[in-house]
Amino acid sequence: MSFDYSYNNDRVIINIPSRNSKFLGFLQKNKNFQKVDSKNFDLAIAIADISALADELKEPYEIHQKYIILSHRLVGSVDSQTAKILNLPPITDLVLKTDVEGIVGSSSFRLRAEWHRNNQHLTVNRIGSIIETSKGRQRIPAWMMDVLNIADGCRASNNDSIDWDVLARFRQALDLGAENIKDGHASCISMTDFLSGLHVRLADRFSISPNEQGTDFKIIPFSGQKIDDSEEISENIAELKGLYLADFQRKLKQKGVLNTFRLSSNEYLVIDRAAKPVLKLLHQMQEASLEERKVFIRNPLPRLTQAIKQDLYNNGKLSNIDDLLQEELIEKSVLPAFIETIEYNSFSERVIGIGKFVPPDLGINQSTGTTWLPEVFGEEEMKYLRTKTTKELEDLETHLEQAIRNKEETVIWKDMNFSDKPNILNELRCLIISRDKYLEDNHPLEKKENLANTDSDTIVLKTQNNFEEAIYSPAIKPRFSSIPTRIPSSIVTPLKQHQRESFDWQVNAWKFGLSGIFNADEQGLGKTLQTISFLVWLNELMEFDKSRRAPILIVAPTSLLHNWENEVDNHVEKVGLGHIIRLYGRGIDIRRRDGTSGIDTKTGESLLDFEDIMRHFYEGNGHFTCIITTYTTLTNYQHSLSKIPFAVTVFDEIQALKNPASLRSQAARSINADFRIGLTGTPIENSTTDLWAIMDQLVPGHLSSLLDYQRHYSNPTKDNMKDLYQKIFCSTGQRPALALRRLKANVTCDLPSKTRLILPKEMPEVQAKAYDDIRKKLKEGQRGNALKLLHHIRTASVHPAVSSISTDQKFIAQSGRLAATFEILKRIKTRGERALVFIENLKMQYRFAALVRSEFGLERVEIINGQTSISERQKIVDRFQEHLKDSKNKFDLLILGPRAAGTGLTLTAATHVIHLSRWWNPAVEEQCNDRVHRLGQTQPVYVYVPMAIHPYYKSKSFDCLLHNLMQKKRRLAQNILWPMADTANDVSQLQAQLINDENILEVGDCVKNAMIGMYADEDVLCPTPDNNGAFLYI
Repeated sequence: MSFDYSYNNDRVIINIPSRNSKFLGFLQKNKNFQKVDSKNFDLAIAIADISALADELKEPYEIHQKYIILSHRLVGSVDSQTAKILNLPPITDLVLKTDVEGIVGSSSFRLRAEWHRNNQHLTVNRIGSIIETSKGRQRIPAWMMDVLNIADGCRASNNDSIDWDVLARFRQALDLGAENIKDGHASCISMTDFLSGLHVRLADRFSISPNEQGTDFKIIPFSGQKIDDSEEISENIAELKGLYLADFQRKLKQKGVLNTFRLSSNEYLVIDRAAKPVLKLLHQMQEASLEERKVFIRNPLPRLTQAIKQDLYNNGKLSNIDDLLQEELIEKSVLPAFIETIEYNSFSERVIGIGKFVPPDLGINQSTGTTWLPEVFGEEEMKYLRTKTTKELEDLETHLEQAIRNKEETVIWKDMNFSDKPNILNELRCLIISRDKYLEDNHPLEKKENLANTDSDTIVLKTQNNFEEAIYSPAIKPRFSSIPTRIPSSIVTPLKQHQRESFDWQVNAWKFGLSGIFNADEQGLGKTLQTISFLVWLNELMEFDKSRRAPILIVAPTSLLHNWENEVDNHVEKVGLGHIIRLYGRGIDIRRRDGTSGIDTKTGESLLDFEDIMRHFYEGNGHFTCIITTYTTLTNYQHSLSKIPFAVTVFDEIQALKNPASLRSQAARSINADFRIGLTGTPIENSTTDLWAIMDQLVPGHLSSLLDYQRHYSNPTKDNMKDLYQKIFCSTGQRPALALRRLKANVTCDLPSKTRLILPKEMPEVQAKAYDDIRKKLKEGQRGNALKLLHHIRTASVHPAVSSISTDQKFIAQSGRLAATFEILKRIKTRGERALVFIENLKMQYRFAALVRSEFGLERVEIINGQTSISERQKIVDRFQEHLKDSKNKFDLLILGPRAAGTGLTLTAATHVIHLSRWWNPAVEEQCNDRVHRLGQTQPVYVYVPMAIHPYYKSKSFDCLLHNLMQKKRRLAQNILWPMADTANDVSQLQAQLINDENILEVGDCVKNAMIGMYADEDVLCPTPDNNGAFLYI
């Protein structure tokens, strides 16, 4: 493909030949075009890779009909195959030699970077990522461009803060370059002995490490470049460890926040200038009173949120944007600044019992819902290490770090053999820190009676809890209704039979005198409409009964705030729920009392002004007012909100309160509501404790104390889960059921059918080989590698080489799953229908989008993933749903990430769901299906699971084993309550099955034998495949 390009200091412009301009015109103007032929495929793939890279790097790019505009950073970051397609120059073969001159903070300070070839100095002209050499134009990688930009921009400042910041970034960029070279990337660097021996680290994020009493903490510095925000973060990847960390913490306490901390003769930690305000706040809180420290340790985010919000205001970043975008921007800005490490989260559960209102260590696992993590370092090894001196432990730490760098399988140290190196390092570091004399508390503990000082405890509202004993259980007080139990005429949407039953149940529970109820209907059955119907009925009742007139509170995740208002507008006429108060974004500032700032939990005072609401309440006109807010706002302003007597409070997606020891749950318990409603389609998301926490918010005491509950239900069995179901979801005498749980399969609600199909395909040779290589390592590897290899084998089962550049048919043919997916899509296109395709991997999302555009000639293929803003996500959904208004049968598809788009979306314009990637948790997969199979859907729905079958392992292939595991959990959850998250036993079971060579049938049809074996493992007869080779599953 013969493109030419031009460039300037800001960008690179790639000119597109006229024969390709039509394809580019589609991307720019979004007009119709014919099916892309083979001459455009390479260009489509290159643009897909650039799109994924631009999203990852947050770099701009433009596509026009006759040219493409790329930033220099994108040009320096594209791989060699994409560069070749776009006719960009190759990566340079020159060596970049670097050095430092002069003294930091003096006028003589300089950074030097020179080009060499064969040890000869060369003069090279550079513009951005392009250099002119004797061999013609060459391209430099993005990290090298950073090195040169930093060196070129270094000017004498006579300011040691600026110089250290520049030097740290220079050294960090060089380290990144060294890592790229080690990983096999082209381009070389050379550093002088001084520079190579100089270790300058840059910290731009921080966490805190509290002591066991929760009365003091140490600050842990991190570098954002080393953090994967999609994973849980451990102190093990902190920028400093061991004595270096201790020295930093000691100097921080003694000298305060410095620009640079010298840790040894050649080791420095530089504080990012933009991050200094965060570090200053943390240091300030270290010097605060005992009471302030205790509150801050339990919940540092409010103070950080306020500081960052003020900074955003000062910089004008919150101007001219709506409240929802403000809320989203503040949340996105706060999250990177403070890191909640695994260790900190464990601490939060452990010491939350300090003080009267905080429960003790409940021993609850509040993880992210997956245990696909490396095993915990064994207690036997820990006992052994505790017998060693600190010096010996530091010696082991050095050996382990060296082994990890050298990729050694094991470390033999003294009389012990260590193989699980990353986890050992984490535990080892904690043990060293616990002994380090530098980390002795500078704040002597006050007397125990002062630790329970009620003045400090008033910052967060104290509530009675049922953790150790069931001491709080509100009495049942029947309520009188002066109006009939019938759906209000202002509800303009006819309710389905199951929704009418839900309405009756809510009214009856309210009349009976229950303190709350739990609607756990499966997603897609219209829980929001059911709830709105009851709220409207209650408003009508309050119109007749002045003694009950009070406002309504709705608490929801940020992404669902607009959804509530839209649902009210769509289903209710006249006044709806009354005057809506949006308590988020600017709505908070509008309500703030004059002369106040900050949040309630900082001072223990009510900082928001609700005097108008209270006045109307006391005057007997408190109804027809509805406050809509977020869980974060509820937590931060609990003192203000708790003063309002609400007629009813709705907790949408109430699983947000599944940790009963959290401040969020504490705040929710403090709300003064006559009646409470909890909503979620996943009553047990991770563990059985989730359900206790939810019910304790709604009907406290009904499930006894948490300790008693855990004795009976922490280890789920069919019998105890059946017993638990009856306690919650069944009525007793005249008392209505406390909760409602209906599945679409069991409800006559005019929902069309949902058919689940498996389409298995034999792995092609290249995929089977990649699978074999990983399986071999899994079989021979140590326990610490199990998680990593399981994820690798899972990835290879989707596609063995996502980054490869090849023709569309070749790329598709390399994967059994991908080939099956395109077979499905071709049939959907023939029928003129629409599909959702769920893909986890970001690069695969963009590659897949390019493939389907080329294959099917689609005008637009949009993607919703974790990087899609709330507002843009809604625009994509609205555009896709426009198909419902079009009488023409038009093929289209939408690509989604399973976690980012699994909840809060209605996409009934699609009738097909394809899981190209499968999530571990079947509940997440069902949430994805429910985007399509929900009220409003009028056509039959088809769910497809493409599978890649290994030609030898057949039913022992990863896809088959994972499917059996998910089916087992799905069936248990359908019949009784059952936790859907994976367990440590799931990991070991799947690993053992993957490496088991027994009972493998070597002869016969690969796919047929795999399906027979897979269904047999479920004790189910293998169905006959349909004409397309698809197998039905339930």
